[in-house]
Amino acid sequence: MSWEPSWMDDRLTMRIHYDELRTFLDSLPSNETPRQGPREKLTRLADVQLRELTEDVFDEVTRRITNTLEKEVFQVSPNEVFHPKRNHARGRLATLPISRMRDLTADVVHELGRRYPDFIV
Repeated sequence: MSWEPSWMDDRLTMRIHYDELRTFLDSLPSNETPRQGPREKLTRLADVQLRELTEDVFDEVTRRITNTLEKEVFQVSPNEVFHPKRNHARGRLATLPISRMRDLTADVVHELGRRYPDFIV
């Protein structure tokens, strides 16, 4: 019986999120100005915090893409296993204008690429 540590699952999930968020960014006009302040803050996040932020941004990007293709969903549904503050923050992502969402996504993708250089193709 083969056992793989959960960090392998997390890494695979992070890779999938990285690729999908890159695709989302490529579909938008780029912001040529790197945002050093927010990017520095992301470097201070623990791995679990970055994973949660990446998951939340990925879910919001997926919601926005689904809205343009199918039906209107106003925000990502709260998840009962998440802390109420995290669910509240996930709801606030829905209020970001597309330019701010692009910037946040670019910052998250940049940090994922910094921590996992093998993600960058």
